[in-house]
Amino acid sequence: MTWGAYGLVFLVVVVASTVQSSIGMGQGLVAAPLLRIIEEDLLPGPIVIAGLLTSGVLMARNSKRSDVPEVVPAIVGRAFGAVVAAALLSLLSERGLTITIGLIVLVVVCLRLGGFRIQKTPRVLLGTGIASGISGTIAGLGGAPMGLLYEQHNRARDFRGPMGVFLAVGGVISVTALTVFGQIDARGWLLGLALIPPLVVGWVLARWVTPVVDQGLLGPAVLVISSASALVLLVTQVV
Repeated sequence: MTWGAYGLVFLVVVVASTVQSSIGMGQGLVAAPLLRIIEEDLLPGPIVIAGLLTSGVLMARNSKRSDVPEVVPAIVGRAFGAVVAAALLSLLSERGLTITIGLIVLVVVCLRLGGFRIQKTPRVLLGTGIASGISGTIAGLGGAPMGLLYEQHNRARDFRGPMGVFLAVGGVISVTALTVFGQIDARGWLLGLALIPPLVVGWVLARWVTPVVDQGLLGPAVLVISSASALVLLVTQVV
């Protein structure tokens, strides 16, 4: 990676880290489509590693013990989805899988804009976790399925806690699955660790952004981030 490319990557990751640290999701949604254009070697492994780091900070800042049992079904689904995704990457075209994920995210956003609501039951959480495991491992969009489910039911302050637990544990699962299936090598780990400086900047900036998000902006933010990221992802794959 050249210094010029790293400069662009730095800016993208700062914004993405700030978004997730303040809202509760969005780092992969913001960063993955743009990094695919700037430096595609950062996907899938390095950006998943970066997501794990930010999710750990999010969990430490916002999560309570009561958030853990709530997201257990989703975590189980995430583990299964991550293994499925890693296997699919070994067998099928990453481009085709990424396009499919982008289209699914857009369909869910359209349903939400149309007023469609999904009940937050254990079975739904399990299915959402599977979708998150697949989309997060393949395209770095693991927060979209859970975010689109939780924004229907939770205020911003209650959103970040369970999302922090889910994304942190899910990140460990995805990184492990990618490593076992050979999708993250030594260079992938080095590139992931090289993203720590911009991640830290985002963690700090989120201290000032979080109070703004808490003023009723959670739902619109989740929908805008999810749809915009899916559109950019599709454009980069189709054009």
